[in-house]
Amino acid sequence: HMSAQIASAPYLLFSSVDGTTNFVSGMPLCMPSVAVAYKGEVVVGVIYDPHRDEMFTACKGQGAFMNGERIHVGEQDDIGDAVVAMGSPPGPESMEMSLRGIQVLMPKVRTIRMLGSAALMFAWVANGRLTCYWEYDLSS
Repeated sequence: HMSAQIASAPYLLFSSVDGTTNFVSGMPLCMPSVAVAYKGEVVVGVIYDPHRDEMFTACKGQGAFMNGERIHVGEQDDIGDAVVAMGSPPGPESMEMSLRGIQVLMPKVRTIRMLGSAALMFAWVANGRLTCYWEYDLSS
């Protein structure tokens, strides 16, 4: 019974610094992110970008916000207008798959960026700065 009680309890997921390599290198693309999961499902997420003083928040079923204002994904209708961000893979298999992805996507999209913070890239997709984010073998 105890394991069922633990599985149904809310729990906090915390990334003290997303974009660790950026942080260590002094690049302003690193920030904390926090999520709350309940019954195995993420229901609240918060990403704070201290470099731009932007707080991204979302609650399941209630939309996403930046500094309290509702945000929306981009309205690109054509893949040729897409601004795609992708992650930097840690291992050989991930590198190979990422390079394949670049070869397929690059001729079709407006541009591809590798900026080094998955959390911030997801927030930027939510507010339309980016069209999508892709990373092979992204860890949670």
